[in-house]
Amino acid sequence: MTITDDQSRAPGSPELAELPEDVTIETEEGRRLAEQLEDDRRHARKLLEVRNLSTHFTTRDGVVHAVDDVSFELDYGETLGLVGESGCGKSVTALSLTRLVPNPPGKIVAGEIIFDGIDILKLTANEMRLLRGKKIGFIFQDPMTSLNPTLTIGYQIAESARVHMGLSRRAAADRAAELLGKVGIPRAKDRMGDYPHQFSGGMRQRVMIAIALACDPKLLLADEPTTALDVTIQAQILELIRSLSDEFGTAVILITHDLGIAAGMCNRINVMYAGRIVETGNVDDIFENPQMPYAWGLLDSLPRLDQEKGERLRTIEGLPPDLINPGPECRFSPRCQYARDICREREPELSPRGENEPGHLARCFGTEPGGWIQ
Repeated sequence: MTITDDQSRAPGSPELAELPEDVTIETEEGRRLAEQLEDDRRHARKLLEVRNLSTHFTTRDGVVHAVDDVSFELDYGETLGLVGESGCGKSVTALSLTRLVPNPPGKIVAGEIIFDGIDILKLTANEMRLLRGKKIGFIFQDPMTSLNPTLTIGYQIAESARVHMGLSRRAAADRAAELLGKVGIPRAKDRMGDYPHQFSGGMRQRVMIAIALACDPKLLLADEPTTALDVTIQAQILELIRSLSDEFGTAVILITHDLGIAAGMCNRINVMYAGRIVETGNVDDIFENPQMPYAWGLLDSLPRLDQEKGERLRTIEGLPPDLINPGPECRFSPRCQYARDICREREPELSPRGENEPGHLARCFGTEPGGWIQ
């Protein structure tokens, strides 16, 4: 480890954790992070505070506002759902939280990301390596392309434990076998030398979860963790994430387009549309009393047990807007049957809905107190 600034510490301050040899601490925020690596205490009011986050992509046609002025909070041990159509900014939000947005063409252009009291955007790229894997685990969307096909499963799980926890090869291998068993891989020790192509899709997803949990992170980002899995395996994977979250006290951000999954897994839900949060609240508020026409459309598209046989599911007509230089209007107004002139002139703020629903916010003029939608 190399420290380039003043190496003195105040009496009684925690010692720096043993860091990977090629990690250089260059900033004051990086020093604070290094001091907290082996400290399980809470260092802030919330585990995660995202304020006015904007991530843009530069293309030949213009600048795409993939994530535009997004703000939300996540408590310690809480499960938060990010839901919405494909292309609404869910995955880019998660990649922004871990500074994994490919640059170029992507770039975080504004905002703050405060994780357990650490301002992530003030860390250097080298210092971010201390956070990823150790404090933040990531379950990527496609395990087949996320796992290295040339390395054994055991090596890929043990690597994180060796780098971030300083374990020996034998201890890291034992840790990897233990995790494989916890995520439900039979004969875990015997499968350590296998390669990703020797596992089924559901088993590869379990391996991804084992890698993400290798260092007992405080936050787990799960990006569509049940994509392309059959219903039975989906249920097993979700139950696994829930049980491991309870066991380790890990907070979870679950990214999904499946509202049924979000309803069963999450404490709170952020509904995203066209790069922005259009409604947020606890799971009961969102499903029992949604306040945004886009959320109504998402819920109406779900099959219901009380639906008459042969009745067609409703759809949201039209397409999401072009996010290259979006206009000032409500971004959902071209697809909204309730839109009025004011909706086409400016975008509503994310404002409170109902005195009995604290924390329930929506972005709609029509459902504001005194609005025209009842």
